[in-house]
Amino acid sequence: MKPIRYPVNDCYPCVQGEGMQTGVAMVLLRLQGCEVKCPYCDTRETWSLDTVHQVAPLTAALGATPRYACLTAEQIAGHITARHRGPAWVLVTGGEPARYDLRPLAVQLRARGFKIALETSGTATGHLHAGLDWVCVSPKIDMPGGKAINAEVLAGADEIKHVVATPRDIEALDKLLADHTVKKTVQICLQPVSLNDAATALCLQTVIRRGWRLSVQLHKYLGSR
Repeated sequence: MKPIRYPVNDCYPCVQGEGMQTGVAMVLLRLQGCEVKCPYCDTRETWSLDTVHQVAPLTAALGATPRYACLTAEQIAGHITARHRGPAWVLVTGGEPARYDLRPLAVQLRARGFKIALETSGTATGHLHAGLDWVCVSPKIDMPGGKAINAEVLAGADEIKHVVATPRDIEALDKLLADHTVKKTVQICLQPVSLNDAATALCLQTVIRRGWRLSVQLHKYLGSR
């Protein structure tokens, strides 16, 4: 059987700017391809898997472009180990990274001593049974792509990071939590959309009232990726 080849859009060292792990040094590994189509997406260039954008080597894909290089788990882990050995964590994001079977990638990264965090929309299951160290589900509810939140994915979340624009988004999260089982230890973060002032005020009021956490996209305030 041929090894899985993952479409890698970008890979670089950074400081996590969102959610519970804000401030933690990580290697961000961005995989190409997403069908969720969030209107406020910061990385729309990662949606398409058109082969016209497939390149080689990986260095030809790096950056905020629709280009991607297809690599095996071993090649990805080798690239990160050789070039970005400082951070202890690799953050797998996208696109929607859980559309791919992440088990081989997790094996290779773990063999090199990395911890693995995932950011997923909750609509795909490729990370299940991969033994990841931290799973952040940012539930994309009723998005244009028509993808439903998977109950098993939500049940396995260590963190639920919800993007908020208006009170309707809080209501949608409340309904999602009422209709699904989540870990007792799950951490809930509210993230105002696109640094919007009104959304930030709403999130701040809500997390104080409910004892949740605020996620403010620190990297944007710092002007970093």
